[in-house]
Amino acid sequence: MIKKTVLISLLLIHIRCLAQEIYIIPQVGFNVNTYDFGETSSNLSDQRFSPGVSAGVGLNIAMNELRTFILQPEINYSMRNNRTDHISAGSGAEALTIRQKSMLHYLEIPLLARFDFGIGTRYYFNAGPSFSYAIAGREKLESDEFRIESYDRSVDFDNRFNRTDWSALVGGGVEFPFNDGFLVVDARFAWGFKTLYKTREIQRIDDGNVTSTTVGPEGKNRIFTLSVGYALPIN
Repeated sequence: MIKKTVLISLLLIHIRCLAQEIYIIPQVGFNVNTYDFGETSSNLSDQRFSPGVSAGVGLNIAMNELRTFILQPEINYSMRNNRTDHISAGSGAEALTIRQKSMLHYLEIPLLARFDFGIGTRYYFNAGPSFSYAIAGREKLESDEFRIESYDRSVDFDNRFNRTDWSALVGGGVEFPFNDGFLVVDARFAWGFKTLYKTREIQRIDDGNVTSTTVGPEGKNRIFTLSVGYALPIN
């Protein structure tokens, strides 16, 4: 542990020595999260638009004098909401919708490589990995069918949900000079590699019969985030 701390400290000192300019960027925005269920039966369900909020801070570390190549580590809070409607119908029966909702609260730590161009108003694109850790969450099931029990409960990270996720981020944005800093508008998309669910039960009504199907690990995050921030020089 001590060796790792020393190595990280030396790396930060080395980056600080190489950096031409450093800005701190408080930022706030919203995201839209969906799950990629792949080829499982959950993919037959209808996911609804359900935005969440995001906020955090990043360090904008210019690695050359012209600020064309920048390293940008961040730490962010991300609320990831999702609503999935399972539509079931038996022969001669009206369609029944079972609504599953989840709200998960994550800490995200991206490390982005950013490439800038332009004079005055500047444009950029960035890419890099991101690690996410879920700190809390709730899930709900809403159904008018008396044979399917509704619930509202805390997320079970021991048996049902995975707490961590790794993602690849790509995005871009524009920054406008404002006083001593920059106003930044940023858009990015994240592909999660780890499944959200460890196991999951999908309940349906077919021909008047209630069935419950248990599926294995599934549901990879796909997240679009739009944010605004203000970059303040600190060196």
